[in-house]
Amino acid sequence: MRNMLHCRRGSAAFATVIALIPLIGMMALGGEAGSWYVTQQRAQGAADAAAYAGALRLACDSAPQPGTTCNNTQTYDYRGKQVAAQNAFCNSGDTAYPGSRCVATSGVTRTVQMASWSTGGVIFVQATISQQQPGYLAQVLGLSTVTIGATAVAKIDSLAQPPCVLALKDSVTFQGSPTVSSTTCGISSDSSASNAIGFVGNNGIQVSAPSYTVGGCSQTGGSQCTGVLTYQQPIPDPLSALGAALAKLKTSDFPGGTAGVCASLLSYEAGSCCNAPTGNLSLSGTLNGTYYFCSGTIKISSSSTTITSGALGTTLILIGTATLQVNGGPLIQITAVKNPAGPSALSSVSSKMVDLLIYDGEAYTKGGVNLTGNTSSYFNGTVYIPNTPVTYGGNSSQTSPGCYQVIAYAVTFSGNTKLDNSKCTSDGAAKPNVQTVLLVQ
Repeated sequence: MRNMLHCRRGSAAFATVIALIPLIGMMALGGEAGSWYVTQQRAQGAADAAAYAGALRLACDSAPQPGTTCNNTQTYDYRGKQVAAQNAFCNSGDTAYPGSRCVATSGVTRTVQMASWSTGGVIFVQATISQQQPGYLAQVLGLSTVTIGATAVAKIDSLAQPPCVLALKDSVTFQGSPTVSSTTCGISSDSSASNAIGFVGNNGIQVSAPSYTVGGCSQTGGSQCTGVLTYQQPIPDPLSALGAALAKLKTSDFPGGTAGVCASLLSYEAGSCCNAPTGNLSLSGTLNGTYYFCSGTIKISSSSTTITSGALGTTLILIGTATLQVNGGPLIQITAVKNPAGPSALSSVSSKMVDLLIYDGEAYTKGGVNLTGNTSSYFNGTVYIPNTPVTYGGNSSQTSPGCYQVIAYAVTFSGNTKLDNSKCTSDGAAKPNVQTVLLVQ
């Protein structure tokens, strides 16, 4: 017996068992903390998705993009909470959202809160998600309950300098050694090609306008592509509804019901749509008002030609088979009619015609439309030629007085041009822009 009492065999095992008790407890507590981390990550993902969904919903109201559709039948609060529910986070008893994966759990309380505000014209949406649950092993640390939370903030943003030149389908190309400058707006292409913005020529090409494209940028020399933002979000056509309405116009939509042959501009006073005599009509002098052409070639040519706007301004609208030719370096100084007159068929899109300077709806042709002028020329308004390329050759180096925009199938610059759209907003003109929803927190 005495030997047994003094025996030390097994004492190490006994000490190990005693030491393992707190160690196992700490490991279990660590496992519980790990489950908190997993829950927090799930909550953060749900908050991110909820904030983004709520911001997308508000983007529909603030400035819906032309050519897109938005489901705005529910509030931003609903959309955010719906997405949170699809990620298994709901307010107590609030489980009726489509696609909800919320399941009531004994002792667990979840909350979802949405908020929005505007600062400096930028809209923000915040989603806050929390889950309160019992602390099991954590109770030894005095934590009877544990609250796990996550917050996300999304921002609805627009381009700081919306483009005043937008190529809808094909590239924006700079050939030769043009100088294109702007302090108020940019140049953009919706083409996804590798040369969506392309510099073809030498180091003499100078572009100071911010450039933005869905595709890539190519160059044959120099470093012109350095300042181009590539692989960006496409910019919707702000005049797509107007273009569709103009394309549907018929001669019967105009007073008189048929198009007459126009030997001069006087016939436009009746608001008719004119067929150019003997295949073409040369424009010159003072143009005053809105002119509709149904067929023939409308020419502005010769360096001796001068065209200016009268008190009403000038708007040239070519529909049907009418086409526009400008060449020879004429002096053109025209300002768009603020609210062009038109047949009743355009009443639903009349607001889109504010500051419309030229519309040419001809189908795509290899040559496209050439617009040239001398160094004192300017266009003040929106040139909208959505179905064929536009080439600017020998263009003006004089800044137009306030609202100059070009929206075309494709655009090529081969001459000097100064761009300015600073007055388009105050005029009420439709401007190309794009909204992006970004998570900022």
